[in-house]
Amino acid sequence: MGVAVVGEQGREPAFDGGRHRELPARRWVRAWLWAESAWRDFLYLVMPAECVSCGREDAALCPGCARLLRLQARTPYRAEGSADALVSVFGQVLLPVVAAGEYRDVLAATILAFKNHGRTELASVLGRRLARGMDSLPGLLPGAAGRDLVLVPVPSTGSGWRRRGYDPVAMLLRAVQRERRVPAGTVIVPALAARARPPWRRHHQKGLGRAARRRNVRNSMRLRAGLPWGIRPAANLAGAFVVVVDDVLTTGSTVREAAQTLEICGARVVGALVLAAARAPGGDTVEGPREGLAENSLCTKDE
Repeated sequence: MGVAVVGEQGREPAFDGGRHRELPARRWVRAWLWAESAWRDFLYLVMPAECVSCGREDAALCPGCARLLRLQARTPYRAEGSADALVSVFGQVLLPVVAAGEYRDVLAATILAFKNHGRTELASVLGRRLARGMDSLPGLLPGAAGRDLVLVPVPSTGSGWRRRGYDPVAMLLRAVQRERRVPAGTVIVPALAARARPPWRRHHQKGLGRAARRRNVRNSMRLRAGLPWGIRPAANLAGAFVVVVDDVLTTGSTVREAAQTLEICGARVVGALVLAAARAPGGDTVEGPREGLAENSLCTKDE
């Protein structure tokens, strides 16, 4: 029988985040890690922070919650069954979707803090989960196996960008690129832009029903005329195998609208990739385990 180690006042010692591991042999690596730790401690001294999941001090995401996040999103899966806009009334899949994890627990809290509360330091943590989803695309999307893929992010609206000051999906993809986690043969092209709409036609997705969500995103996107480095999406995406990228999947209306917009220029949209999949409004699901999901009002795409 194993014996549990108990700390002061009968409490189990806190998770040490891997500090029990042997130090690196190279001195410059040890010096780098020490400097990184000292800089992080200094930042938390001048700008106090707490874990977005458990509230522990001096960490945007404490080691214990970071481990739970990795466990929760370690196995990407097909998630279109929970999005009624992506499955026909006869059960036919209209657009397959791969989710890095379920929108619940630590993953839900981390996405919410990153997307709606300005915790942009979590981009790298979430970007690694998205990168794991990228690696699984050839095995989970039938049309992606053996193909060079083009990842096209869903654009943020102007009001959403002004409210946050950044585009969450674009920031996640930049984090993946910065850490060189984009799979070989895969490129990221921001080929879509949000259409400008008058104020009386702007509605947040949050709080809308299924039919209203579909109407709200209809004709809300367009192909960009050109990109800074000379790419013309309408020409370069013709015949390309494309995967739409978004943060959270609810009804699937947003990714389906993005896919239909891309197909106008001849792109072959083989599916979508999302960071997390949530239960659609109304609580109904078609397939897959969905117990313990976070409330919809926290995760829906509110642009």
